[in-house]
Amino acid sequence: MIKGFLFLLLIFSCNDDSEKKGRSIVDFIDNEITGSPLKIEISEDEKISIEIQSDTLYKYKNGNIIMFGGVYADLYDSKGIKSSEMHSDSAIIFNNSDSVKAFGNIEVESVKGNKLLTTEIVLYNDIKLVHTDKNVIFTSNQNDTLYGKGFWSNYDMSNSKILKPTGVIDNN
Repeated sequence: MIKGFLFLLLIFSCNDDSEKKGRSIVDFIDNEITGSPLKIEISEDEKISIEIQSDTLYKYKNGNIIMFGGVYADLYDSKGIKSSEMHSDSAIIFNNSDSVKAFGNIEVESVKGNKLLTTEIVLYNDIKLVHTDKNVIFTSNQNDTLYGKGFWSNYDMSNSKILKPTGVIDNN
């Protein structure tokens, strides 16, 4: 009996629960900052490319930043002129590329009046493109509405492509 008790004690004392549970998000977060609003500017060749703000951000130990709570971004063309704005529920700024991946209810509207609705997009900072593989609703500045899956566009949405389109075009 005592040998059995010692055997069980040995097994349970060597058991490491952290291996079973995995790692928590807290293990990766280095800083949490809250405010209204918190702004981050991403530049390319000394010209602003993306200015993004939110109520809360977490900076991870690998340098990536997650933002949530009223995420809003201004997107600028290669000349530094504002071309679109984006609203989303949350976004990740990738440290190695300065690209932004947004999640949730996303709306991107160009200054020319084109509008994109979707649930996930990537804003490529270096090539100034918007991309998603998700379902989209795209409304042109002439009120043509297209539905589809997958989307590529420049920041001002003057050169857009829906990869698998469906929809109605208003010819009036």
